[in-house]
Amino acid sequence: MATVDEFAHLPMDVRPIARLEAEARIAHILTERWIQHATVDRLLGYLQEAFDQPPRERMENLLLLGESGMGKTMLIRKFERQNAVSFDEATGVQHRPVVVVLMPPQPTESEFFHRVLESIEAPSVRYWSNGGQLRTSAIRLLREIGTRVLVIDEINSVLVGSPRQQRLFLQLLRFLSNDLRLALVGVGVPEARHALLSDTQLRSRFSDIELPLWTLGDDLRDFVTRLVWSLPLRQPSPVDSAKLRAMLVERSGGVTLGICKAVERAAMAAIRSGRERIELASFDDPEIWHGVAAPGRGTRSQLRGIAVARRA
Repeated sequence: MATVDEFAHLPMDVRPIARLEAEARIAHILTERWIQHATVDRLLGYLQEAFDQPPRERMENLLLLGESGMGKTMLIRKFERQNAVSFDEATGVQHRPVVVVLMPPQPTESEFFHRVLESIEAPSVRYWSNGGQLRTSAIRLLREIGTRVLVIDEINSVLVGSPRQQRLFLQLLRFLSNDLRLALVGVGVPEARHALLSDTQLRSRFSDIELPLWTLGDDLRDFVTRLVWSLPLRQPSPVDSAKLRAMLVERSGGVTLGICKAVERAAMAAIRSGRERIELASFDDPEIWHGVAAPGRGTRSQLRGIAVARRA
């Protein structure tokens, strides 16, 4: 059996995993892993700026946009973890500076506040049977746990509501920002921006930031390198290849999930075959690309209408 020192091509935390049997290493590959890279570092910086602003009448809010599969939810969960605080034994309160809420399928006040209470693990959330009780209880608890940023994931679900539901929900967001003096972060696909266009006051309080599709360049090279480093392969993988990166972008449409699937499947095949490394030829197997396809261009591009403004 190889020693940890023989896996010098891997980061220190991955080397012990490389010593495990094949199935254990494959199980590790199938788990979610955070891959640090320049784009998410920049976006985490914007999110942290929103977190660090002092409470005031007019809070600056963010709209985080990206195609499905780009890793938006993992990004906001990372942001949530890096701002988590320990349990306050003196008060008996678990403070939650960042609360992440999944937008309900219908943009109604009652459903939204049920989701808020569930997100903060409030006991017996169904106890509050009407909108007034829900709103009062949710706002009180958000104050009590010291929430500074409320993240609303899949905010594009607002668009499935009737015009009246959309208008009322946007008014609710304005109320929450003003009353609690917290920052709002909406997360969704690019069409989510249209959810704010009808409310001039709310739109002026949001800045757009984007998790863009991957294109050829140094950022992609860095990401693929770090992704391969996270895989417990026992041999170095010669993946610094412009041809390989071009293939990954073309076949996946530049979507993070597709790139990760292809690379991870190539790694699992390398473990099972005993090759223990990824190379350009690893991607000749059609099974590597099963279910990996570029997102549809026509409909989504037409729906966007307005290009997403990237923050400098």
